[in-house]
Amino acid sequence: MRCRTMIMFLFPLLLAAPLAAGADEAPAVRSLEDGATSPPARIDDLSWLAGRWVGEGLGGAAEDVIAPASGGQMMGMFRHSKADGSLNFYEFYLFAEQAGSLTVRLKHFSPMLSGWEEKDAFVEFPLVALEERAAYFDGLTYVLGENGRLTVGVHLGEGRNAFFHYSRAK
Repeated sequence: MRCRTMIMFLFPLLLAAPLAAGADEAPAVRSLEDGATSPPARIDDLSWLAGRWVGEGLGGAAEDVIAPASGGQMMGMFRHSKADGSLNFYEFYLFAEQAGSLTVRLKHFSPMLSGWEEKDAFVEFPLVALEERAAYFDGLTYVLGENGRLTVGVHLGEGRNAFFHYSRAK
């Protein structure tokens, strides 16, 4: 499933969610042009993402835990809590080598672990571009700032992007 369909899963959660303030605080969220292929990349190119990240986004608290590479993949877990502290949703995802490049595959879950996607389905974000401290997937961006803070941007459709701002947990 392409990333553009993710909006149908997240839309009810996002209607009232505040988006990032200024454009200078938010990195670009890029798209892979139709017919374009992802650039060459290896999972080790994302080693800077490994760790536990805590922060905020979508009007609540966010936490990402990204494991170091193993077997050509890096697994990740995401937890989002509402402003009142109640759980909103989870994601399980992986960065994986595919056809000489990278992709992100992601599944959403309710707080009770009911899957949002069909049993064998997932949302996929192929790589658009890779820089020293940034990875741009089709609708999903990771940028490590000079200050050591991680910003993750996700395209929600209709010109809307949401941003998560993280610090590395101690």
